[in-house]
Amino acid sequence: MKILKENIKGILSVLMLSISLSISATSKDTLNAVTMVSYEQGWLDRHGTLALKNNTQTDIHNVTYRITYLDMQGRALDYEKFSSEIEIAPGMTKKVDIAAYERGRNYSYYLSEAAYDRSHKFKIKFELIGYNISEEPTSETTSATDYFSLGLFAVSGLTIVIGLLIGVFAIGICVGMYILVAVMANRRNRNAALWFLVSLFATPLLAIIILLFLGEADYQNEDIIR
Repeated sequence: MKILKENIKGILSVLMLSISLSISATSKDTLNAVTMVSYEQGWLDRHGTLALKNNTQTDIHNVTYRITYLDMQGRALDYEKFSSEIEIAPGMTKKVDIAAYERGRNYSYYLSEAAYDRSHKFKIKFELIGYNISEEPTSETTSATDYFSLGLFAVSGLTIVIGLLIGVFAIGICVGMYILVAVMANRRNRNAALWFLVSLFATPLLAIIILLFLGEADYQNEDIIR
């Protein structure tokens, strides 16, 4: 009985060890699914260029990774997380551009062209976070770009409404001045239609000034143009 128990314990220990090694190997394979082959960033480059290799047996469609920037002594300076939409066939290498590190201060990758010998040089460390992960936007999350677009849309709509109101107001004033010319001519015993035509060929303001200057028409003198 005692021997049986010891055999069972031994078998369980072997199984646990095998499972642990399997999990460790799987994790290691996952971390090495995509590796960095090279990096380029000269001191005038707007972007850094990564060469990524697909070490799996399947196509890779997108990659999420962390870049840690190091000084020449290997000390960490900064880090950034990137997500790149990229198509890499199994066993193949593909280049992808990312934002250049400290471009405004003439930083350059230590293997790339530098501004001068003592310019800022750096190394990088590539860490894979995940790949072939579909990120579907949810209705609860809205990016800063979405908010900016919505703001532009609201401002544009408000501008159109204000423009329409100003246009309607201007047309109303214009039509009102023509009507005012006809009303003034009628009250001064003059031909409203005739003076309306005068305001069309001249301007309503000029017709109003002339009517104010002429005053009421004299019926006793038929030669006066009404």
